[in-house]
Amino acid sequence: MQLIKATLVLLAATAEAHYHFSNIGVSSPEWSTGRRPKNAQDNGPVTDLNSIDMRCNQASASAKNVFAVAAGAKMPVYYNQGPWHQGPYQVYMARVPEGKSVLNWDGAGQVWFKVFSAGGYTGGCKYSNGNYCFPDKWDKPIAVTLPGSLPAGDYLVRAEHLALHIANQPQFYIGCGQVTVTVGGSGTPGPLVAFPGAYKQGDKSIFNNFNYPKPVNYSPPGPPVWTGNDTV
Repeated sequence: MQLIKATLVLLAATAEAHYHFSNIGVSSPEWSTGRRPKNAQDNGPVTDLNSIDMRCNQASASAKNVFAVAAGAKMPVYYNQGPWHQGPYQVYMARVPEGKSVLNWDGAGQVWFKVFSAGGYTGGCKYSNGNYCFPDKWDKPIAVTLPGSLPAGDYLVRAEHLALHIANQPQFYIGCGQVTVTVGGSGTPGPLVAFPGAYKQGDKSIFNNFNYPKPVNYSPPGPPVWTGNDTV
């Protein structure tokens, strides 16, 4: 009986340590603007860098709604619980091509650019509210300020947390949502990357023993954040 009880407690703790990104722009109802993944119940991570799930997890084709926001405004990114593990949070966007719909476009190809990156790895909780471990002094949601020169149009938003608590076994918590930029600028977002493909096996910012020795400096994987300046 004791063994069974201990196993159930362990399973509950394991599931509780997982999380997902559920919405862009609005907090509820869950999956209003966020694409619900097939594994939403267990909140499991993506561990294979070559998997198509690196793009939008196991997401369904669409969410019911699209969040409207102007370039230069804040775009809240909501997750359901946590974060429980140390590691960087990053947010990417991809503009929906002409003739395609934000409701069913899958974000394939070299189309993603980074608009947010925060929280490195310092070998432990930098900030805590008693239950959760935060990489910086912000709670949920993550408030992403869009570049003022972001062109108007429809976009997929890809939110990612890279958990680095197990040596050389990275866990990616990923979710995608639907956004329309109502008033925009004339910038040229970039550099553009593809998922899968942007992250490589052996990348030291992904594969390493971050617990020992604890890193002094850490740079997250992927391209630099696009701040609104045109790329060359």
